[in-house]
Amino acid sequence: MSDLRRILNFIDGDYRDSARHFDDINPATGEKVAIVSEAGEADVADAVAAARAAMNGPWGDSTVEDRAALLHKVADGVIARLDDFVAAEMADTGKPLMPTKMGEIPRAAEQFRTFAEVGRMTPLESFETRLPDGGRAMNVAERTPKGVVAAICPWNLPFILMTWKVAPALICGNAVVVKPSEETPATAALLGEVMKAAGIPKGVYNVVHGFGPGSAGAFLTAHPDVDAITFTGETRTGEAIMKRPPWVSGIFPLNWGGRTPESSLPIAILKPLSALKPWPPFSIVGRFVWAMNGFMWSGRFMIARWRR
Repeated sequence: MSDLRRILNFIDGDYRDSARHFDDINPATGEKVAIVSEAGEADVADAVAAARAAMNGPWGDSTVEDRAALLHKVADGVIARLDDFVAAEMADTGKPLMPTKMGEIPRAAEQFRTFAEVGRMTPLESFETRLPDGGRAMNVAERTPKGVVAAICPWNLPFILMTWKVAPALICGNAVVVKPSEETPATAALLGEVMKAAGIPKGVYNVVHGFGPGSAGAFLTAHPDVDAITFTGETRTGEAIMKRPPWVSGIFPLNWGGRTPESSLPIAILKPLSALKPWPPFSIVGRFVWAMNGFMWSGRFMIARWRR
């Protein structure tokens, strides 16, 4: 095997190689930067089984305070290894140093803190009802984890959008199996080291690498022991994932596609929007899907109105 960096699956608290591999290419240079282990069907099954075992173990009995404390440790761990995450993200996406180091990686870390506090401070609802015999009953909401969550993540803003799925899933007590884009696998795999060092129990966070049909994505979304799927990406893949078994719940943010139009409210003022429009395509480089190239206007727009 080559001396190139290896990106492995992370299953049940440990890194695991597989029989098949694929190349990780820096899109800015065309350089092969790593060799990635492609998870087979057995690897995906082991990851789901590990997540289920975690749900049946101490993690399933943990309190939201316990989980919040661990997520803060994860955030601390990401910042402590900021340079490692920046290098991994830059190699995968071809982005420059400053927006990656000053924006994307710190924001991803902050999402663990944010969701930790949202989960910790969200109250349970309760209300009183009167019984037929004149007595009263107190009704209290109980929140329970969904279970094993499959997180299918895109190639744009890979670390931010992956943590956007993982952090809320974990604070709610779920266990996750992440399938990052085959284009950007590095930071999801690296996060396994931080999770382990922070004390996240084995099986709570798992990563399987691969593609869609006939690979890790299809194996994961079709697995009968997955309770929920969260997916961000394009519509063809979304349509395929929506054919999941009916007992599996899903969250499916789909990208607009095309020439990334931007929608504007009728009250928008043309001049500042026109000044904004050229900025994203020329300032944001590398793999990125939010660089707007045109506007889609909603209704009429107003340039100015004066009365003398």
